[in-house]
Amino acid sequence: MPSDPRFAVPNAAFAARTAAIDTLLAPYAVVCGTGSWIEAHLVARLGHLQDIPNLLGCGITANEVLDLCPRAPEPVLVVLSGSIAADHGRELCLQLKALSTTTKICCLIDVQQPAGLAATLPCDAVISAASFGSGVVHNALVAIGQGQRYQDPALHFSTPELELKPRQQQVLERLALGHTNKQIGSELNIAAVTVRDVVQQLCQIFDALNRTDVVFKASCAGMLPLTSPAVQAPSPGGLR
Repeated sequence: MPSDPRFAVPNAAFAARTAAIDTLLAPYAVVCGTGSWIEAHLVARLGHLQDIPNLLGCGITANEVLDLCPRAPEPVLVVLSGSIAADHGRELCLQLKALSTTTKICCLIDVQQPAGLAATLPCDAVISAASFGSGVVHNALVAIGQGQRYQDPALHFSTPELELKPRQQQVLERLALGHTNKQIGSELNIAAVTVRDVVQQLCQIFDALNRTDVVFKASCAGMLPLTSPAVQAPSPGGLR
C-alpha cells in the first residue's frame, strides 16, 4: 500500500534527526500535557500514525497528566506545554516530582513569556516552542539522559537579584537540607514558630508555592547548589 504523501518524510536529514530523537525517547514512557484540545488531538494522531508504543497519552488538565503517570513503567518522561495551567505547569511539576524522583519533565514555553518563569520552573528541561527545528529538543533529551538540566539559550535565562537577611539565609540553607521547622529551630536556637514565620517570608520573597518551591527558586537564582537533596526531589508537601 503506497504511503500517504501528506505524511512523507521531507528529506534524509529530517529522517536522521527523527531517528535520533526516537532513540533518545526509547527508554521512557512518554506522557504529554497541554491545555489545548487541538494540541492534545494532534499528539494522539501522531502517536497513532507513527505507531509510537511508549506514548501513553496526552492530558489536557493537570489531573489527567497525573492520572496517566502512575500507569506508566519507569522511567517516565513528561512533556508539558505552558498552556497546561495558569502557572504554566509549576505546581504540576512539583507534584510529578513527588510521585517519583526518576520522573523527567520537559517544559515547552512561549518565547514571549518572562525568562524568569523559565528559570524557575522545577523541571529537567525548558525550551521555547519557537526553537523547534534548531536542535534544542535533541540537546534537551541528551542533557536529561545525562542527569543534567537543560535551558534553551533562546530564552536568555535570568533571575532577579535578591538579598536575604542573615536569618533568612540560615533558614534557607537548612530548608535545602530537608530539615523540619523544629530541627531548624533547634539548630539556630530559635522557636519553631519563628522558623515558620521566616519560611513564610521566603515564600513571599521568591513568589513560591511552598518551602520546596523556595529551595528550587533559590537554587536557580544561584543562592543554593542544584545538588541539594530538596532540589533533587521536590515535594508539594510542607506548608508555607
